[in-house]
Parts: sequence; structure tokens; C-alpha cells
Amino acid sequence: MWDFVVIPRLHLQPRRLYSPHTTFLRQSGQPYEIATALCSLLIGLGYDAYVVSGYAIREVTMRIMSRVEAPYVPVEEAEEVVEEAVAEEKYKLRKPRDLRSKFLLMMQQRERDKVRAEQEKVAEEKRQRMLEEEKRPPDDLEGQRVHGWVILLAGERNVEDTIFIEPSTGMTYPLDTDIYCGIESVWNNLNYWYIVIRKYEPKRFVSGDTFAIPSSLDKPVNMQDCSEGVECLEYDLTNTEKWEHLLVGEPITRRKQKPRGMDEDEENEMYEEKHLDMPMPWSLRINIPHEVLKRRFPDGIKVTYYKRTSIEEYAPYVSDDGLLTRIVKYEDFLCTEVKSVEERFENRHDKLKRIMHDYSTDMVIDYFDTGRDDNVIKHIYYQHHEAINDDRTIFYNHKARYDGLAMVEINTNTLTEHFEGREDRLYYRQIVYTGNEDLATEPLQGNRRPILKVTQKFRRNEELPANKDIAVREFAVADRSINLKYHYAKGSVTASTRVFLKPPIAEMGEAMVFKPELTYGYQAEIGAKLPRQVTLFLLLEQQLKDEVTVIGSVRDIEVQLSEFLLQRAHEMAFPKLDVSLFNKEQNMDYRLAMLEKEQDARIHKEKEVEEDMDYLAPYLARLGNPKTLTLRQATDVRTRCLMEFKHMLVARANNVQKTFEKVSEQLLTKQNWYNRHQDTILPEEEKLYFQEVKDLNFYLRALEIHLNRHKDLASLR
Repeated sequence: MWDFVVIPRLHLQPRRLYSPHTTFLRQSGQPYEIATALCSLLIGLGYDAYVVSGYAIREVTMRIMSRVEAPYVPVEEAEEVVEEAVAEEKYKLRKPRDLRSKFLLMMQQRERDKVRAEQEKVAEEKRQRMLEEEKRPPDDLEGQRVHGWVILLAGERNVEDTIFIEPSTGMTYPLDTDIYCGIESVWNNLNYWYIVIRKYEPKRFVSGDTFAIPSSLDKPVNMQDCSEGVECLEYDLTNTEKWEHLLVGEPITRRKQKPRGMDEDEENEMYEEKHLDMPMPWSLRINIPHEVLKRRFPDGIKVTYYKRTSIEEYAPYVSDDGLLTRIVKYEDFLCTEVKSVEERFENRHDKLKRIMHDYSTDMVIDYFDTGRDDNVIKHIYYQHHEAINDDRTIFYNHKARYDGLAMVEINTNTLTEHFEGREDRLYYRQIVYTGNEDLATEPLQGNRRPILKVTQKFRRNEELPANKDIAVREFAVADRSINLKYHYAKGSVTASTRVFLKPPIAEMGEAMVFKPELTYGYQAEIGAKLPRQVTLFLLLEQQLKDEVTVIGSVRDIEVQLSEFLLQRAHEMAFPKLDVSLFNKEQNMDYRLAMLEKEQDARIHKEKEVEEDMDYLAPYLARLGNPKTLTLRQATDVRTRCLMEFKHMLVARANNVQKTFEKVSEQLLTKQNWYNRHQDTILPEEEKLYFQEVKDLNFYLRALEIHLNRHKDLASLR
């Protein structure tokens, strides 16, 4: 959330400390400022948190993360494991006797062991090189670099173990971590505790002389020492032999309870105890503006380099394509050779949520949320392979599709579909196309690839007998044949089959004649009757209709795939983001509507001001807008105002009278024209004449009413 500022003098304490409120506004700070801000938030949430002042290694004080594992755990897909029940068979086949030479097997195993040993040796050498690269370099200021962090004591808010929190990264560490070298003091809003340095009791000789310099023979007293790491320290701040506190007395929450016999006066005396009057807080209350929370990082972007990994983090709507996180993994420690890239998105209109790109194989995997029109949830393809016949796999949300399509596998000459939950029990369909070497002999079907054959597989329908329930159906379009294979009956080792040879195109249609030589098959059931010719004819007729339907479905899925690829190219080139209706900052439509509403309100307010105008303002302006008027001036203003008002009423009446006379002349002209031509005009013209006369009479009536009303109200005004 903030930029880490390195202390100028790493072995000295900082001279100033910004308040937590200022630190959040600046979104940057040195270790003590960030630790204080984090500790303030934790205390406000009820945690037993303290700011720690001590020493840390160079990587921590300078926020060098190149030797720290990336905190982002790769998202692993949960694969559904289908456990197949294995039926116990009473009789089993024995394994065949191994007739291979034992000497040859021993030599082959020796060669395999040799290759395995060589591979393990190479892997060990690579691991040693990696460990050597990741080893921390020597530091001249080891153990002297000052640093501030947060310690969270166990007890409050169900915290089971005491832990350290590194404020620059937000990571938690156990007490036995090696990134912190020592502790000098801790503090929070209640008190300040500093560690008691270990003292030595010098060895005493018989003569009574003592030595002030400790040696290996000296006996340490009950103090604390950080020479063996911070995990050896005791963090019981109430133990005065280990910790000294600055302010007299302990906080009430840390005091041991007094005996039950303590009376009420003694209890009040304990709560009223006061050793020092503290000044008012010099810092403002923590108030993080909404803009800062929305931005998350300074400028909305943060880049961090971890061990063989770089992570770019963006605030929502900062990136035009909705990118939230980009995780780049490298092969080497110096981060020069890219291994893979993972991009995570948010608020995408195309529901794209994640892209995985493996640079070693050029494989790209797009993940989508549910809600797309085409119901695609996953797309696997290869970089720069944009043709429809390139290798790719598309997964669908089969529950939202009408055809139950769950997956499509596309190869150079094949297209394989997998279905779930269909009523016709179809779960597999493979289309084989003509290869490039066969294009010269096969007729082209427009822009579509010619189909060689279509294979369908169906699940068992227990309502039908096995010899009538089709398991595999193959439409050999190029060979003009239909191959059927039925399901295995219970206890059978073979299944019935049937092959139909399609008649010539000239003989197909309503007048198709069935010939027995066009079909042959195998009956798995012993003693079963041969099917009748009528039954075979009806079966062939049904299969021919199904073939047309299947070919149409194949062409439909080809169109859908082509549209999907074009749509994906457009979505990647021109990404769009969805904005919630309640997001005022990003919802431009809502914002423009609010601005338009404010503009309408302002215009309406201005009109109200105009309607409430002062009619005497022009007359007062002629007099210089005096504050007061004499009797003569007031009489003159009144006389002029009434005179001009009378002139306006007379002019308005004259205007209405002139309009009335003009319309009357038009009506008279129309009537004279009709009287002269009424014998020769067409019905349409006569109909138009009566309509115009009707409108003119209505207009004259309205003018007459307006003029009479004006005359009646003129005297009252």
C-alpha cells in the first residue's frame, strides 16, 4: 500500500517520525513510520500489538525481496477423480511366464541406474549452483542496521502464537526467524519497554579482589541476550527482570488481580492512580480517504521482484484491460530468461479472469468466469496459432448450453466434441476432415473443409435391448457408408454390428428402393432371428436423416468456433470493462446522468429567478436606480408603467383583430373557389377543401374567444 523509504543512515535511528495519518496520506514512509501505522490499526482492532525497535539484516532494511519466495501461490485446478469400481472376478487369467533373460534384464537395469545416477548428479549440481546464487552476500554492517517492525503477542483476538509482522511487506514470521538480529525496545499507546542487557557477575577470588571485565568464567545473572537470536528472548513485558518500562506502573489490563477481599475503596484507588499527565495527542486521527483506498498503491501500480519472480500489482480500473496482477517467473536468479507469465484480470466484460502463458511450450490458457454468451470457461491454445484448424482445446459450461457441449478438441484434421447430460445419451463425437494431400481429389464445399467421416458414441440405454441400442455410429461420408456398433449385452464378449452402403445419389430420395446387398451385419446373440427387410429399410432411412442432421450440427459448431476466435481477437484488441451501478467514480453513464440532472436543476432555478422579475426595474434604471424616490418620481414611474401597459393591451387586441380579419379573408377566398369549381373538382380535392374550411372556422372561433376575453379582462388589469 505504500512505498518503502530506506533510512539514510542505516546504523542510526531516524530523526523524525510522521504520524500514522500522514503516513497513509503520503503512502510512503521509513520502517518506523510504517510499523507505527500498522500497529495503530492492529491496536484499534483489539490486537495486543507493539512497535519493535531493533536490528535486521540488509535485505529487510532495504526491502530487497530477491531472496524471498513469492507470496502468490499458483492456482491449481481441482481435477475430478472418478473412482471406478472394480468387480471381483471369480476366475482370473494367470500372468504369462516371463521368458526374458535375467542377465539381459540385469544389464538393462544397470544402464537405467547409470542414467538415473547421472541425472541425479546433474540435478544436484544445479541445486548447489542455485543455493550458491541465493546465498546472502557478506555485510560489513551485519547486526548494526536499525529497523522497526511489529510484534503481535498471543492472547488477544484468538492469536495462539506470538509472531513478528514485517510492515514493509505485510508478511508474518515466527520468533525463530533469522531476518531480525536483535531488539532494543518495544512500545505502543500504553507504555515503552526496553530490554535489560545481560550483565555478568565477575568471579571472586579468595583474596576478595574482583575483575570488572567479564570472561568465560563469569556467571551471567537473570537478564536477556540477543547474541543467539531473538527467539531466545522472553516476551513477558510484566517481568521487570527482563524488561524495564518507562512510565511508572503497569497498565490496568496487565495488572494481576487483587484478592477477592479487596474492598471497593481500594479498587477505586487503584483505578484513580495517576503518575503522569500526558499531553494531548499531537497527531490526527487516522482517516484514510476513499481515493487512497481505491488506489491501493502509490499511483495505483506496484512492482516487486522476488526470488526468480516479478509481480506487478494494479489497482482496479487503473489498467485499460482490467489487469490486476501479472506474475512473471524466470529460469535464472537474475530474472533475464522468462519461464512463464500469469495474468489475473478483474471487471472484464468478456469475463476473462486469468491467462497462463508457458514460454517453454508457447502454450496459453485463458480462464473465464461463467456468464459469457458462448459459455466458454477455458481455452487452451498455442501462441501465434490463430487458424481454426490449429491445435486448441475449448471447455464450456455444459450446464448452460442447450446441446450439453462440455469440451471441443481441435487438431489439424480432426475436431472432437465431448457432451454431458444429453437426452439422446450422446457423449462423444469426432469429425475427421480431408488432409492436405487429399484436397486435390475431394470436392471443396465452399470455404468449409470436406468431411471424411463422423464418429458418434452413445451411453447405454437400459430401456432398450443391447442389440438395438447403438453404442458407436460412424458416418463415412467419403466412402458413402454408415457403420453401426451396438452395446454389449450382459455376459457377452462380442457386440452386434451393422453396415449400410448408401445407394447412388440418383436413387436416393422419396423413391429410394432398398436392396438387400446394400447392408450386412453380425448378430452377437446366438439363435437370434435375422432382421426383416422392412426393419432394415426403416433403420437405413432413419440413419440417412440423422446423417443430414449431424452434418448440419457439425457445420454449426464450425461457425461457432470461427465466431469465437474472431470475437476473442476483438476482445483482446479492444478490451471493455464492466462497472457496477454503485461505482460513482468509474460508472461514466451514471456520472453523466447526474451531471445532466444537475444542469437541468440549475437551468430550472435560473428560470424561476427570471419569472420573479421586477417590472419597475427598467423605469428605475432610467432614474439611476436611486435607493429612495420622491413623490413626483414615484408618480411619474407609476404613470409611465400604466401607460405602457395600456399600449401593450391595445397592441395585443389589435394584433388579434388583424389576425381574425386575415383568416376571414382566407375563408372567404376558399368558399368562392369552391362555388366556382364544385362541379369539376375531384373527390379527394373536395375532401381536402372541407377539412381546410373546418380548420379555418375552428381557428376563427378561437380568435373570437381570445379577443372577447381580452376585452373583458383589460379593464380589470
